[in-house]
Amino acid sequence: MKKNVNKCVCHKRTFTELKEISEQNGYATCNELFAAGLCGGNCSMCKPYIEKTFVPGETEFFPGDVYFKKKVN
Repeated sequence: MKKNVNKCVCHKRTFTELKEISEQNGYATCNELFAAGLCGGNCSMCKPYIEKTFVPGETEFFPGDVYFKKKVN
């Protein structure tokens, strides 16, 4: 089965691209990428996947590989 979650759909950037950008620019968190306008900001569905690229270094995922935190207002 092919892993098919591999990019931020809002900004059309792959997690591989975002990982490379992070390494080149010293970004260490997903929020830093968001603040730079490189991903997220619209639906934010990529956030848990991108967070996972920082720790184990994966860049492609099966749908459901991450758990989404429920937003609390």
